[in-house]
Amino acid sequence: MKTLQCLLVGLSLAACIASARAELSPVSFLVGKQQFKPGDSIVIDEILATSPKLEVGAKVVVRGHYRLASSAKASLGLFVTHRSPAGRDASTPSQVASVESASGSFELSCEITYEGNPHVSFYPTSGGESFGGVYFSAAAQKS
Repeated sequence: MKTLQCLLVGLSLAACIASARAELSPVSFLVGKQQFKPGDSIVIDEILATSPKLEVGAKVVVRGHYRLASSAKASLGLFVTHRSPAGRDASTPSQVASVESASGSFELSCEITYEGNPHVSFYPTSGGESFGGVYFSAAAQKS
């Protein structure tokens, strides 16, 4: 009986994980404002989301690659800038990655919890303001 219960729980968990991944779809996106120190860059290769409009409530995965030349280390973060003044937001581990000087790839994810401007940016590892990043938005949907 316990074996059957474990099997059912395992199958339910697997179905939930598969369902969560299945709801993510590629999103057509536009790159907006970019600003970097010399030698730094962030390129977004792919965006997957539960909504093609990247609206509030959407789960978003951003994949891309970076080049970091201006600092030995940095944090790379996926955030949404508020459109109106607000306090500091809490972040989840999936939104931030530690990167080192050179180049590499990244995958960051978050849930959009308010309207704003999404971006991937470099931050000092000790905390503080961004020192480079790229904004993006969903491409207009044709009707």
